[in-house]
Amino acid sequence: MPAESALLPSSVREAFAPAVTYLNAASYGLMPVTAVDAAGAAERERMRGEFDIPAVDAVAASCRASFARLIGMRADQVALGSQVSQLVGLVAASLPAGAHVLVPEGEFTSVLWPFLARPELHVRTAALADLPEAVRPQDDLVAAAAVQSADGAVLDLPATVAAARTHGARTLFDLSQAAGWYPVHDTGADWVVSVGYKWLLGAKGTAYLAGTDEALNTLRPLAAGWYSGFDPWQTCYDGPLRQAEDARRFDVSPVWPAVLAQRPAFDLIEAVGIEAIHRHDVALANRLRAGLGLPEGDSAVVSLAVTPDTLERLRAAKVVGSLRAGRLRLACHLYNTEDDVDRALNVLHG
Repeated sequence: MPAESALLPSSVREAFAPAVTYLNAASYGLMPVTAVDAAGAAERERMRGEFDIPAVDAVAASCRASFARLIGMRADQVALGSQVSQLVGLVAASLPAGAHVLVPEGEFTSVLWPFLARPELHVRTAALADLPEAVRPQDDLVAAAAVQSADGAVLDLPATVAAARTHGARTLFDLSQAAGWYPVHDTGADWVVSVGYKWLLGAKGTAYLAGTDEALNTLRPLAAGWYSGFDPWQTCYDGPLRQAEDARRFDVSPVWPAVLAQRPAFDLIEAVGIEAIHRHDVALANRLRAGLGLPEGDSAVVSLAVTPDTLERLRAAKVVGSLRAGRLRLACHLYNTEDDVDRALNVLHG
């Protein structure tokens, strides 16, 4: 199939307003114009004293449902947060002293550090490609990003889940670099987490934790607050503890403009479809790889070694990527075009 047949129609690009050649979704995704408008309208209402806080609840519930559809779980198995590290911390805090945790080498610290912060846990690492084979009988948890932050390498999710189950271990996958472009429906994980501001095109301030009923029941709501109540507007004073019985017991109060911006971002992603976005993103990334003489890959992220003068040329040409682990990281998403890739290639070739 020609790469061109995998690309999305130009009408998708029209939902955005980039002023540069933006190939940096792995750092943050471009927000659709409608998402920016939603966040701005909320802040203007607040400026005038006209903002309706309870009205955010319905939007938060719809975002919860959208994330649940994306990952193949129920809405009542999804908790709303604002930072992935805090959500991973709930899992880390649930492990007994002496538990064994397996994590990929070079893993992003928001996945790794919550476990290292508990010195009584035994944390070891293995190469990403070898992670399924590295699972041992004494392991209690395998925690990993589905798509690696540093270079976009994709974890073999089914093999990792199968290996963990064979040895009686649970799995935690960070979908922050996957959700929004990579198919993550029914991963089989016990827990998944993600932010909303990267490939999900939202504002910074939304994050999600989801899990099976059994896995969620092992967690304690360490950030229990008014929004985790079974009826937040009726249970916001005094004891006893009256939390929601489902995943909402792990909720923290939503960041209002971020949640309101996430709704139109989800609308766009759902309208286009993950399969179409995946084909588009990988096709553009492979066009970039071909232009650099690299073999085809399965990721929307391309990582390559560059010299300092190349970075300066990219900045001067307003081609936006990022430097991670000492290498240039370029990421293609649904708002990118072949022209974006070709412009980057022209600069990279000097």
